[in-house]
Amino acid sequence: MKVLSKSNIKKGKVLISRPLIDDDFFHNSVILLTEYTEEGVVGFIVNKPVELNISDLITGFPKFEAKVYYGGPVASDNLYFIHRVPDKIEGSIHIVDDLYWGGNFDQVTTLVRDEKLKSDEIRFFLGYSGWEMDQLDSEINSNSWIVDELDNSLFEWDLIKLWKNRLSQKGQKYKIWADAPVDIRLN
Repeated sequence: MKVLSKSNIKKGKVLISRPLIDDDFFHNSVILLTEYTEEGVVGFIVNKPVELNISDLITGFPKFEAKVYYGGPVASDNLYFIHRVPDKIEGSIHIVDDLYWGGNFDQVTTLVRDEKLKSDEIRFFLGYSGWEMDQLDSEINSNSWIVDELDNSLFEWDLIKLWKNRLSQKGQKYKIWADAPVDIRLN
């Protein structure tokens, strides 16, 4: 496996978009990296909910109060999920700590229907964020991203305030930007 010396990227790391990143997809985003291989890097934006529940997206899916998040611009018509119940969902891929990616979606449907899966055990995403290794390394070296550690579980985060909270922890120079309006020209 190729190691990125300057960025120290691996699955389980978190990317925080720098203030004023000029990209509508990634503006004020926090991305959990779920895969890191020689072929590339995959992650999901975890702090951008869409106005849909999983039951709204899939015909016949049991009523389930679980938000769906915009995971990224790649394959945005596909549904992905991260969970913390690998013993209930076959084919789960371990990310880090209590976090797992994917698995048998038919089992997810059955677990929801049988009320054996709680909404605080799974997160759904439309699309994902992906990079070739050299591409992400280049973006990190050009200061588009802050690479951060996973300090606790995705399921414990206040996802709406996540970008601001994580950026504020990076020191005074970022704290000011964390409070800036989305469009700095409106300030």
